[in-house]
Amino acid sequence: MTSGTHLGRNLRLLYAYWFLREFQLWIPVWIVFLTIEQGFSLTAVTSAEGLFLVGVVVLEVPTGAVADKWGRSLSMALGAFFLGVSVLVFAFTTSFAVLLASFMLWSVASTLMSGADMALLFDTLKTGGRESEYERIAGRGAALNWSGVGVATLLGGPVAALFDIRFTIFLGAATCLVTSLIALALWEPPHARGDRPAEPYLRSIRMAFQEVSATSDLRAVILLAGIALAALHGVQYLVQPFLVDRDIEVGVVFSLLQVPLFAAGMFGALLAARVAGQNRTRQALFVVPVIGAAGCVTLALTPGLGAYAAFPVVVLVGSMLHPLSTGYVNRRVGSERRATILSMQGMVMSLVMAAMVPALGFATDRWGLGVAFAACGTVALASLLLFGKPLLGARGGVDGAIPAQVAGEA
Repeated sequence: MTSGTHLGRNLRLLYAYWFLREFQLWIPVWIVFLTIEQGFSLTAVTSAEGLFLVGVVVLEVPTGAVADKWGRSLSMALGAFFLGVSVLVFAFTTSFAVLLASFMLWSVASTLMSGADMALLFDTLKTGGRESEYERIAGRGAALNWSGVGVATLLGGPVAALFDIRFTIFLGAATCLVTSLIALALWEPPHARGDRPAEPYLRSIRMAFQEVSATSDLRAVILLAGIALAALHGVQYLVQPFLVDRDIEVGVVFSLLQVPLFAAGMFGALLAARVAGQNRTRQALFVVPVIGAAGCVTLALTPGLGAYAAFPVVVLVGSMLHPLSTGYVNRRVGSERRATILSMQGMVMSLVMAAMVPALGFATDRWGLGVAFAACGTVALASLLLFGKPLLGARGGVDGAIPAQVAGEA
């Protein structure tokens, strides 16, 4: 089978994988399931989510190294399988201990998938000499993520109203199993090491951290994008509480009001390819936190349902960050440590969210949604103020890879 055949087949399978991984019918009602049906407070839910994110922080880089050493497709398949098991446990949540067990298994699943798909995509494109198309294909993949969530959101509310919420969770677990089988069917591109033998597992992790710490703009992109993504993604935890606060009942309207947000996410992911290249990625990394913060301020200060109009703006700009930042990183690292280094951005995002999400739940319960939205905007701006400077002096556009070991220090 030629590399072109492998490439086309992998892209088709990746598209199916990205869509089905996010096609979970329980998404538009999971917070309602826990808070209204199971009796958890929003603080308890977000505390469990925070512990889940702590698990992600601990596991993100080690599982990224698993993907580099034993295969990205295998890592993705195991992640989808464990996700299905965790969703199944979630369906029977009757206590905080069961909820926490589900979320901890979820953290294993999430980290096995994180970074592995982007590394496999870049190496697949590289075998066909098409790595310049990464942002376009990655943006299309992110759009499929959003479309999977969007379709599930559109259908989830009516299905839950027709049957019950637990039924949607069972369907989600079955979808994860199909996703796992698709991942196993992916072709694994060779990892370019030249004549060097494969690195020992722990040494590959240590070398990945050394490579990032020695490269100022690479380090800045990982930190800035990870923190900004955490802030803007945190807003999405507040969508369902926002709708409930505005007296929107679970059902068709409850789902329909969430669908435009996923459409905005799709558009933003596709738009990423248009701003990639030369200096535009760095410019976007400056602009996105500012626009996202402005949207958060609008949500905090606007009364009534009219504030809803700011949600699509926040989601749109936030969805651009992942394709752009991972494209920047992919061009600056070797394939032997690609998934490991890509996982670092996920680790940063999860570390920030581990602190943010419980705080957002507490702030909402104690002071209201306005304070929570303002906190998200503050963190988004902080990412730019703390880590934007090294990007101003970065040498070379994102279309031209530079060896990490010769990158200038800040």
